[in-house]
Amino acid sequence: MNYLEFLARWYNLPFLLFIVAGVLTGILRRVTRRRGTAVSTGLVAAGVVGLTWNGALHDLGIGDYEDRFALVLAASAMIGTLFGWSVQRARSKLFPAVEGLAFTVAGLEGTEARMISREVDQEPGSGRAQWRDSDGVMHLVRVHTPDSGIRFGRSVRLVEYDAESRSYRVEGL
Repeated sequence: MNYLEFLARWYNLPFLLFIVAGVLTGILRRVTRRRGTAVSTGLVAAGVVGLTWNGALHDLGIGDYEDRFALVLAASAMIGTLFGWSVQRARSKLFPAVEGLAFTVAGLEGTEARMISREVDQEPGSGRAQWRDSDGVMHLVRVHTPDSGIRFGRSVRLVEYDAESRSYRVEGL
């Protein structure tokens, strides 16, 4: 039996449907610009886990995998649900939604930001840094250093705003 014949067996079709439904749900959420990947990720994970277990049962000859269909279905659905929930929780914690953007506004002195330019030097506006406030607004600010350059990814403090060049002087942390 080749792999396509194996996938066409009745006990694998629900898992293939899980994967297709997960992909379609993900596409629909992206098109409608809705956040939330728990359902789509969980469905795809459940489908992959179910196909993997059925394949292992088949290849290893551990018994009649048709009789174990209900167990594999329930276990893969549970693992898919937990995986989808975990991914959604990690994503919302590590990459929260941006509610708005603000570009180089005055009054952010003393704020800690992260460099997003490759390198910054003394010339006003020679680099960019970003900071996210508690309201979900992402602030992108033009920055410069008082002396030596600061590289990408470093944490900096916005020290002084130069209104003429619309740029913050920063110091590394």
